Amino acid sequence: MDMAAKTPTLHGHIIDPRQVSPIAPFGLDMKILLSSEETGGVMSVLMAWHQPGEGPPDHLHYSHEETLFVVEGLYEMTVGRQSSNADPGTLVFVPRNTVHRFRNIGSTAACMLDWTVPGGSDRYFRAIAELGASGRFSSEKAAEISKRFDTYFPGTR
Repeated sequence: MDMAAKTPTLHGHIIDPRQVSPIAPFGLDMKILLSSEETGGVMSVLMAWHQPGEGPPDHLHYSHEETLFVVEGLYEMTVGRQSSNADPGTLVFVPRNTVHRFRNIGSTAACMLDWTVPGGSDRYFRAIAELGASGRFSSEKAAEISKRFDTYFPGTR
């Protein structure tokens, strides 16, 4: 079997975040810099801004690893049982099956890059943003989307 025939043709990209349209999942300011489709599913890359106090609760993913890179601001990061404050330049690796969370603990907006390998988080956040834009957002519908895109929140049903 010819493996090259099964491999999607990938193209290089130079991405200027100022030229990428924003999305607003959960009311956040976010941009999809590199989509799963653009990488043949290998990865996705997001850029997100969080206001003071913002960040997701404990959650985990069973099918992908996640890497977070702090661009600006100050976050509290928790991966498994390890917690640390993270300022610009900090890189955080989250293996699959690991509960993690983060929160902007600074007094100004903070920004991070988020890679998932394989890709997919871009699809999740786009679906949540579309749900919010539809005016039909509910916690039940968000939970369905979360489950469909491998995002689980321990302690919730």
